[in-house]
Amino acid sequence: MKTKDYIYLDDEFLNSHLAQLEKGLLVKEQTERGVESTDTTSFTHSMTTGLDGFFGLGAKIQSEICEGDNNVKSDFTKNMVENVLNDYAVDLLIEDCSTNGLLRNIKQSNEGDFILSSSKFQIYDFEYLESITNPQRLAPILNQSIPPIAPGPQATKQERIEYQKQLKLYNDSSKMPKEFETLHNLSVFANTLFRDSVLLKLNAGLAICKRNKLRLNKAQTSFENESDRKIKVFGVVSATKKETHPDGDVPALKIDELDKIPSIMFDVTLSNLNMLYKNDKIIKPIAIYFEAE
Repeated sequence: MKTKDYIYLDDEFLNSHLAQLEKGLLVKEQTERGVESTDTTSFTHSMTTGLDGFFGLGAKIQSEICEGDNNVKSDFTKNMVENVLNDYAVDLLIEDCSTNGLLRNIKQSNEGDFILSSSKFQIYDFEYLESITNPQRLAPILNQSIPPIAPGPQATKQERIEYQKQLKLYNDSSKMPKEFETLHNLSVFANTLFRDSVLLKLNAGLAICKRNKLRLNKAQTSFENESDRKIKVFGVVSATKKETHPDGDVPALKIDELDKIPSIMFDVTLSNLNMLYKNDKIIKPIAIYFEAE
Protein backbone atom coordinates (compact mmCIF):
# COMPACT_ATOMS: atom_id res chain seq x y z
CA MET A 1 0.00 0.00 0.00
CA LYS A 2 1.31 3.48 -0.87
CA THR A 3 1.83 5.81 2.06
CA LYS A 4 -0.20 9.02 2.21
CA ASP A 5 0.97 12.45 3.30
CA TYR A 6 -2.29 13.95 4.60
CA ILE A 7 -2.78 17.69 4.60
CA TYR A 8 -6.54 17.56 5.31
CA LEU A 9 -8.99 15.10 6.85
CA ASP A 10 -12.60 15.75 7.86
CA ASP A 11 -13.11 12.99 10.41
CA GLU A 12 -16.81 13.74 11.09
CA PHE A 13 -17.66 13.65 7.38
CA LEU A 14 -15.54 10.51 6.96
CA ASN A 15 -17.10 8.61 9.86
CA SER A 16 -20.64 9.65 8.89
CA HIS A 17 -20.33 8.12 5.42
CA LEU A 18 -18.41 5.11 6.70
CA ALA A 19 -21.10 4.37 9.29
CA GLN A 20 -23.82 4.53 6.63
CA LEU A 21 -22.01 2.19 4.24
CA GLU A 22 -21.09 -0.22 7.02
CA LYS A 23 -24.59 -0.16 8.55
CA GLY A 24 -23.66 1.58 11.75
CA LEU A 25 -19.97 0.76 11.94
CA LEU A 26 -18.55 1.85 15.28
CA VAL A 27 -15.31 3.67 14.59
CA LYS A 28 -14.22 4.05 18.21
CA GLU A 29 -15.55 2.89 21.54
CA GLN A 30 -14.17 4.35 24.69
CA THR A 31 -14.68 3.07 28.22
CA GLU A 32 -13.35 4.70 31.34
CA ARG A 33 -12.55 3.39 34.79
CA GLY A 34 -11.58 5.79 37.50
CA VAL A 35 -9.79 5.29 40.80
CA GLU A 36 -9.57 8.31 43.08
CA SER A 37 -7.40 8.93 46.13
CA THR A 38 -6.51 11.96 48.24
CA ASP A 39 -3.25 12.61 46.37
CA THR A 40 -3.75 11.62 42.72
CA THR A 41 -6.45 10.63 40.33
CA SER A 42 -5.79 8.03 37.65
CA PHE A 43 -7.93 6.77 34.82
CA THR A 44 -7.60 3.90 32.39
CA HIS A 45 -9.06 4.31 28.92
CA SER A 46 -9.69 1.27 26.79
CA MET A 47 -9.68 2.26 23.09
CA THR A 48 -11.47 -0.26 20.89
CA THR A 49 -11.55 0.18 17.15
CA GLY A 50 -14.56 -0.74 15.06
CA LEU A 51 -12.36 -1.77 12.12
CA ASP A 52 -11.75 -5.28 13.46
CA GLY A 53 -13.72 -7.12 10.78
CA PHE A 54 -12.20 -5.22 7.89
CA PHE A 55 -8.49 -4.65 8.41
CA GLY A 56 -7.81 -7.08 11.21
CA LEU A 57 -6.34 -4.21 13.19
CA GLY A 58 -8.28 -4.72 16.38
CA ALA A 59 -5.50 -6.41 18.28
CA LYS A 60 -2.88 -3.98 17.00
CA ILE A 61 -4.73 -0.73 17.56
CA GLN A 62 -6.45 -1.64 20.80
CA SER A 63 -4.52 0.21 23.44
CA GLU A 64 -4.55 0.85 27.16
CA ILE A 65 -3.93 4.53 27.93
CA CYS A 66 -3.17 5.32 31.55
CA GLU A 67 -3.62 8.86 32.80
CA GLY A 68 -1.86 10.03 35.93
CA ASP A 69 -0.12 13.33 36.52
CA ASN A 70 1.16 13.49 32.91
CA ASN A 71 -1.92 14.56 30.94
CA VAL A 72 0.17 15.82 28.00
CA LYS A 73 1.49 12.34 27.29
CA SER A 74 -1.92 10.72 27.48
CA ASP A 75 -3.51 13.38 25.23
CA PHE A 76 -0.76 12.82 22.66
CA THR A 77 -1.32 9.06 22.78
CA LYS A 78 -5.08 9.42 22.36
CA ASN A 79 -4.63 11.78 19.42
CA MET A 80 -2.17 9.37 17.84
CA VAL A 81 -4.60 6.46 18.14
CA GLU A 82 -7.46 8.53 16.69
CA ASN A 83 -5.30 9.65 13.75
CA VAL A 84 -4.34 6.04 13.03
CA LEU A 85 -8.00 5.03 13.05
CA ASN A 86 -9.04 7.90 10.79
CA ASP A 87 -6.19 7.39 8.31
CA TYR A 88 -7.11 3.71 7.93
CA ALA A 89 -10.78 4.62 7.73
CA VAL A 90 -10.07 6.73 4.61
CA ASP A 91 -8.68 3.63 2.87
CA LEU A 92 -11.70 1.63 4.01
CA LEU A 93 -14.21 4.17 2.70
CA ILE A 94 -12.41 4.50 -0.65
CA GLU A 95 -12.38 0.72 -0.95
CA ASP A 96 -16.08 0.50 -0.09
CA CYS A 97 -16.99 3.20 -2.62
CA SER A 98 -14.94 1.48 -5.32
CA THR A 99 -16.38 -1.98 -4.55
CA ASN A 100 -19.96 -0.68 -4.58
CA GLY A 101 -19.50 1.30 -7.80
CA LEU A 102 -19.90 4.66 -6.04
CA LEU A 103 -16.59 6.22 -7.04
CA ARG A 104 -16.69 8.54 -10.10
CA ASN A 105 -14.22 10.43 -12.26
CA ILE A 106 -14.53 14.10 -11.39
CA LYS A 107 -15.41 15.22 -14.93
CA GLN A 108 -18.17 12.61 -15.29
CA SER A 109 -19.50 13.02 -11.76
CA ASN A 110 -22.90 14.34 -10.71
CA GLU A 111 -24.09 16.04 -7.55
CA GLY A 112 -23.83 13.66 -4.59
CA ASP A 113 -21.21 11.40 -6.19
CA PHE A 114 -17.99 10.34 -4.47
CA ILE A 115 -14.89 11.38 -6.42
CA LEU A 116 -11.19 10.59 -6.14
CA SER A 117 -9.23 13.12 -8.18
CA SER A 118 -5.50 13.43 -8.86
CA SER A 119 -4.66 16.90 -10.10
CA LYS A 120 -2.32 19.86 -10.20
CA PHE A 121 -3.51 22.35 -7.63
CA GLN A 122 -3.45 25.83 -6.14
CA ILE A 123 -4.27 26.62 -2.50
CA TYR A 124 -5.96 29.92 -1.60
CA ASP A 125 -6.07 31.12 2.00
CA PHE A 126 -7.70 34.56 1.96
CA GLU A 127 -7.46 34.99 5.73
CA TYR A 128 -3.67 34.59 5.53
CA LEU A 129 -3.50 36.83 2.46
CA GLU A 130 -5.51 39.55 4.22
CA SER A 131 -3.14 39.40 7.19
CA ILE A 132 0.15 39.61 5.25
CA THR A 133 -1.07 42.41 2.94
CA ASN A 134 -2.17 44.62 5.83
CA PRO A 135 -0.92 48.15 4.95
CA GLN A 136 0.22 48.89 8.51
CA ARG A 137 2.41 45.77 8.56
CA LEU A 138 3.84 46.33 5.07
CA ALA A 139 4.61 50.04 5.42
CA PRO A 140 7.90 49.66 7.37
CA ILE A 141 9.13 47.12 4.80
CA LEU A 142 8.10 48.97 1.63
CA ASN A 143 9.19 52.41 2.82
CA GLN A 144 13.00 52.30 2.86
CA SER A 145 13.64 56.03 2.42
CA ILE A 146 14.68 58.34 5.28
CA PRO A 147 12.55 61.43 6.03
CA PRO A 148 14.31 64.75 5.37
CA ILE A 149 15.52 66.82 8.33
CA ALA A 150 13.54 70.01 8.84
CA PRO A 151 15.64 73.19 8.39
CA GLY A 152 16.43 75.31 11.44
CA PRO A 153 15.14 78.82 12.13
CA GLN A 154 18.18 80.32 10.38
CA ALA A 155 17.57 78.43 7.12
CA THR A 156 17.39 80.38 3.89
CA LYS A 157 14.31 80.58 1.70
CA GLN A 158 15.96 78.25 -0.84
CA GLU A 159 16.70 75.69 1.87
CA ARG A 160 13.08 75.77 3.00
CA ILE A 161 11.86 75.29 -0.57
CA GLU A 162 14.23 72.36 -1.05
CA TYR A 163 13.02 70.81 2.22
CA GLN A 164 9.38 70.98 1.06
CA LYS A 165 10.36 69.24 -2.21
CA GLN A 166 12.16 66.46 -0.36
CA LEU A 167 9.30 66.10 2.10
CA LYS A 168 6.79 65.71 -0.74
CA LEU A 169 8.98 63.06 -2.38
CA TYR A 170 9.23 61.20 0.95
CA ASN A 171 5.47 61.31 1.57
CA ASP A 172 4.75 60.09 -1.96
CA SER A 173 7.17 57.17 -1.54
CA SER A 174 5.58 56.28 1.79
CA LYS A 175 2.20 55.60 0.21
CA MET A 176 1.19 51.99 -0.22
CA PRO A 177 1.58 50.88 -3.87
CA LYS A 178 -1.81 50.69 -5.57
CA GLU A 179 -1.34 46.99 -6.33
CA PHE A 180 -0.97 46.16 -2.63
CA GLU A 181 -4.02 48.21 -1.72
CA THR A 182 -6.10 46.41 -4.35
CA LEU A 183 -4.80 43.01 -3.22
CA HIS A 184 -5.57 43.74 0.41
CA ASN A 185 -9.09 45.01 -0.30
CA LEU A 186 -9.78 41.94 -2.42
CA SER A 187 -8.47 39.68 0.36
CA VAL A 188 -10.70 41.35 2.94
CA PHE A 189 -13.79 40.81 0.77
CA ALA A 190 -12.87 37.22 -0.17
CA ASN A 191 -12.15 36.36 3.46
CA THR A 192 -15.62 37.61 4.35
CA LEU A 193 -17.12 35.29 1.72
CA PHE A 194 -15.06 32.26 2.70
CA ARG A 195 -14.68 32.73 6.44
CA ASP A 196 -13.08 29.69 8.15
CA SER A 197 -12.39 28.10 4.75
CA VAL A 198 -9.37 27.38 2.57
CA LEU A 199 -9.93 26.84 -1.16
CA LEU A 200 -8.19 24.22 -3.27
CA LYS A 201 -8.35 24.73 -7.07
CA LEU A 202 -8.14 21.55 -9.13
CA ASN A 203 -8.12 20.97 -12.90
CA ALA A 204 -11.88 20.38 -13.02
CA GLY A 205 -13.17 21.56 -9.69
CA LEU A 206 -12.88 23.57 -6.51
CA ALA A 207 -12.69 22.02 -3.04
CA ILE A 208 -14.04 24.10 -0.13
CA CYS A 209 -12.00 23.00 2.90
CA LYS A 210 -12.78 23.58 6.58
CA ARG A 211 -9.84 25.43 8.08
CA ASN A 212 -9.92 23.47 11.35
CA LYS A 213 -9.52 20.16 9.48
CA LEU A 214 -6.18 21.08 7.92
CA ARG A 215 -3.21 19.23 9.36
CA LEU A 216 -0.82 22.04 8.43
CA ASN A 217 -0.47 25.56 9.76
CA LYS A 218 -0.90 28.61 7.50
CA ALA A 219 2.76 28.94 6.51
CA GLN A 220 3.11 25.21 5.77
CA THR A 221 -0.09 25.25 3.72
CA SER A 222 1.14 28.24 1.73
CA PHE A 223 4.43 26.52 0.85
CA GLU A 224 2.56 23.51 -0.57
CA ASN A 225 1.87 25.75 -3.61
CA GLU A 226 5.57 25.34 -4.48
CA SER A 227 5.12 21.59 -4.95
CA ASP A 228 5.15 20.05 -8.43
CA ARG A 229 3.36 16.94 -7.16
CA LYS A 230 -0.23 16.15 -8.00
CA ILE A 231 -2.60 16.19 -5.06
CA LYS A 232 -5.34 13.64 -4.39
CA VAL A 233 -8.78 14.74 -3.26
CA PHE A 234 -11.39 12.29 -1.99
CA GLY A 235 -14.78 13.83 -1.41
CA VAL A 236 -18.37 14.39 -2.49
CA VAL A 237 -19.59 16.65 -5.30
CA SER A 238 -22.01 19.20 -3.85
CA ALA A 239 -22.74 21.13 -7.06
CA THR A 240 -21.76 21.68 -10.70
CA LYS A 241 -21.14 25.26 -11.82
CA LYS A 242 -23.37 25.53 -14.89
CA GLU A 243 -22.22 29.04 -15.83
CA THR A 244 -19.92 31.77 -14.53
CA HIS A 245 -19.95 35.57 -14.71
CA PRO A 246 -16.36 36.89 -14.57
CA ASP A 247 -17.49 40.31 -15.88
CA GLY A 248 -20.13 40.70 -13.18
CA ASP A 249 -22.94 40.64 -15.74
CA VAL A 250 -25.49 38.68 -13.71
CA PRO A 251 -29.25 38.47 -14.31
CA ALA A 252 -31.60 40.59 -12.21
CA LEU A 253 -32.96 38.77 -9.16
CA LYS A 254 -36.57 38.56 -8.08
CA ILE A 255 -37.59 39.38 -4.53
CA ASP A 256 -37.89 35.68 -3.65
CA GLU A 257 -34.38 34.86 -4.98
CA LEU A 258 -32.31 36.52 -2.26
CA ASP A 259 -30.95 33.10 -1.33
CA LYS A 260 -28.91 33.21 -4.56
CA ILE A 261 -26.93 36.30 -3.59
CA PRO A 262 -24.08 34.46 -1.75
CA SER A 263 -23.68 32.06 -4.68
CA ILE A 264 -23.55 35.00 -7.13
CA MET A 265 -20.90 36.69 -4.98
CA PHE A 266 -18.86 33.47 -4.98
CA ASP A 267 -19.30 33.15 -8.72
CA VAL A 268 -18.26 36.70 -9.65
CA THR A 269 -15.29 36.77 -7.26
CA LEU A 270 -13.83 33.36 -8.08
CA SER A 271 -14.43 33.42 -11.83
CA ASN A 272 -12.85 36.88 -12.00
CA LEU A 273 -9.74 35.41 -10.34
CA ASN A 274 -9.72 32.43 -12.75
CA MET A 275 -10.48 30.08 -9.87
CA LEU A 276 -13.86 28.92 -11.16
CA TYR A 277 -14.96 27.92 -14.64
CA LYS A 278 -18.09 26.63 -16.33
CA ASN A 279 -18.79 22.94 -15.50
CA ASP A 280 -16.37 22.94 -12.55
CA LYS A 281 -17.40 20.68 -9.68
CA ILE A 282 -17.76 22.16 -6.19
CA ILE A 283 -16.39 19.54 -3.81
CA LYS A 284 -16.84 18.85 -0.11
CA PRO A 285 -13.54 17.10 0.66
CA ILE A 286 -13.21 14.17 3.02
CA ALA A 287 -9.45 13.72 2.66
CA ILE A 288 -6.70 15.55 0.79
CA TYR A 289 -3.23 14.05 0.56
CA PHE A 290 -0.11 13.40 -1.46
CA GLU A 291 0.60 9.77 -2.25
CA ALA A 292 4.09 8.29 -2.46
CA GLU A 293 5.04 7.32 -6.01
